[in-house]
Amino acid sequence: MTVSLRLFLLVMIGMLSACSVLPEAKPVVVNKYVLEYSANTAGSALPVDLPVMMITVPRAHSGYNTNKIAYRKQRFGLSYYAKSRWADTPGRMLAPLVAEAMNNTGTFQAQYASPGALSASYRLDSELIDFYQDFTVQPSQMRIALRAQLVSLQDNRVLATQLFDVRETADSEDAYGGVQAANRAIAALLVQLADFCKSHAAR
Repeated sequence: MTVSLRLFLLVMIGMLSACSVLPEAKPVVVNKYVLEYSANTAGSALPVDLPVMMITVPRAHSGYNTNKIAYRKQRFGLSYYAKSRWADTPGRMLAPLVAEAMNNTGTFQAQYASPGALSASYRLDSELIDFYQDFTVQPSQMRIALRAQLVSLQDNRVLATQLFDVRETADSEDAYGGVQAANRAIAALLVQLADFCKSHAAR
């Protein structure tokens, strides 16, 4: 074995030894959060003769059809937290909460489903226009903008359309502060949405 080959082998062995003692990269911990709704009234069995309302999954505008938690630091900009995620997309988390809120009115039997998936008297469609933590104001706020449309399926007629824009101040200037504010904003939004549906379905 030549001297040069011997030196080459020694260098390679040294490099491999160094690699074997390097610390392993720690896995990135991603926190996941949910949207929840707590009704103010105690749950009870719904009368079987109530009109059925179909709740479709809100159609999310660009930037919000993801489980990434969005925030904005400047106008027209949209960023996402690196280590925090929603458990699902906001629209898919919101649909069952809307159904629960409608059931709690005692006016409807509400279920969330795809259009045409069940026989119903009404359908509630919606668009999720904004769903982000707004740092352009201080303290930051969670902003949720939703356009809702109530449709009578008996005659395929739009009964009413309304834009809801709810803002809640965050408890802290981070992802968890935004999550807490989002849950409060959702609670306020669902109250308004339930009143909207009750009012226009009764006409």
